[in-house]
Amino acid sequence: MNATEKITFWYGCNAVRHGDIIHGAIALLEAVGVEVTPAGGAGYCCGTSKDANLRAAEGMGQRTVKKFNAHGTGKVVSWCPSCYRHMNGFMGEYTQPQFELSHFTQLLHARRDVLAQKLTRRVERKVMLHRHFGFHEVDVNPLVEDLLRLVPGITLLEGGTAAPGHMCSALSRVPASLKDVTRGLCDDAAACGADTVATVFHSCQRLLCGLEASEPFRVVNYVSLLTESMGLTFADDYKAWKLAGSEDEVIAKVGEERIAAIGENLFRESILPELMRRPSK
Repeated sequence: MNATEKITFWYGCNAVRHGDIIHGAIALLEAVGVEVTPAGGAGYCCGTSKDANLRAAEGMGQRTVKKFNAHGTGKVVSWCPSCYRHMNGFMGEYTQPQFELSHFTQLLHARRDVLAQKLTRRVERKVMLHRHFGFHEVDVNPLVEDLLRLVPGITLLEGGTAAPGHMCSALSRVPASLKDVTRGLCDDAAACGADTVATVFHSCQRLLCGLEASEPFRVVNYVSLLTESMGLTFADDYKAWKLAGSEDEVIAKVGEERIAAIGENLFRESILPELMRRPSK
């Protein structure tokens, strides 16, 4: 890769809850010499949310590929594993992508020598990586482990078995399975003496960060550990809301302006119950 390479960073739809991860990922890409065009949200949906309606999914996919082609970067770097596999297994079958697709971990790992020079601040943590084995297209776990080893001060610990699925949201429709994974994660962290559990993907961060209310470890996305070593901090607002406490405290944390932007009914009927829900183990 050339130092001046331009890419489209496709962060997907569901990661928008986690602005800290998106901003951190962009900062890391820029730190290794990549010019970034961010793309995400509903306007860049891969169509996986409409899998039950193939006509709707096809329309979404066609619009997104058309937009990527118009960017003219020739390279799209995906964050979300669902988006990545959907592009390769569905969207690319009936469209004509004019770009190469790779995953964020692959790009960052390929430039890890450049990244290492930027990671100058010590981060004194005993870290266990929360792994999944269902993202067969890209073996992200060893890539992320290599990146975390670049951070001075981090002790990377061996955890237990990897969880099924490509990320925790894949288990949310089977609550008993997600509960088993969560309990196993807590047991593994206690056994190896971790003070930090590092998630790889956004849905794992969303579904597990509430453990900080009851467990003796922090739950952070690995991107946050890398940016911390660069001296950059991006507040995890979602986790702050999740840990706020009562409904009134959550509402106060989110703030009237944000709630108005979301929509009062949508916030109270969908977002607030999500924020009040604690991980079950």
